[in-house]
Amino acid sequence: MLLYPFTYFSSLFGFRRPFTNRRLLSWFQLIFTSFFLIALTLIPVALQNQQLSHYPLTTFVENAFDPLTDDVLNDLNKNVQIKDQKLTYNGQTPIHKSKNGEVLLGHQKTVPTSSDLTLYFDTDALHIRKDQTDLAIFYQSVDQASLKDKKSLTSAISKDWFSQNRPTISLFLLLLSGGLLTINFLIVAFGASGFLYLTKRSRLFSFVTLKECYNFILNCLGLPTLIATFMGLLGQNFTTMITIQNILFVLYLVIIFYKTHFRDKE
Repeated sequence: MLLYPFTYFSSLFGFRRPFTNRRLLSWFQLIFTSFFLIALTLIPVALQNQQLSHYPLTTFVENAFDPLTDDVLNDLNKNVQIKDQKLTYNGQTPIHKSKNGEVLLGHQKTVPTSSDLTLYFDTDALHIRKDQTDLAIFYQSVDQASLKDKKSLTSAISKDWFSQNRPTISLFLLLLSGGLLTINFLIVAFGASGFLYLTKRSRLFSFVTLKECYNFILNCLGLPTLIATFMGLLGQNFTTMITIQNILFVLYLVIIFYKTHFRDKE
């Protein structure tokens, strides 16, 4: 008799074993296996996060770059010098206001306080303020060349923000991905288990308890999860992994039904 977790892995392959071995695991083992399958899919997500070199700032501060109008960009291009990560403004209109927010160029003795979005290009860093948010992004990728257009500037700002806050952002992305993976897993696993449990009143199927239904569903999820994880390690993104996992799970479930009709052999 195999011991756990080998009992679980032995039930993953073939089109009859997942159904035949639906009573092998205890509730504790089922819960542990659920966490294991979720954690498995997080491995490629964590590795991909480590390879990121930048991430859009607008994901965390909505419409962060809207105050960068054409007038502001022209002023930046003509009158701002960035050398040795220090910004100098030589123009005559350091304050630009628009319906999207406010932009301050160069060092200001007094900075207006407002709940509106404010981009303050100070000597050492860009300060982004909105309501209670106050981000300081020191100039690294933001250099003279990045001031040529809005796309280059916003890309450089996002890159600096990411590099200076990488641990926090990576942890946030990992927790967000983990939450979405957990929600998807719970919907698929418990939804399918609950549906199978409803068939216990029918003499056409052999499911009796919720535990064996859940055990069966975990058996069916094992191989699709391994394949989705492998595809993630090859570079497939998060949403593609979930799609692969769900499609293969449904396909595997249909084939097992065709082979067993969810009935034990007499």
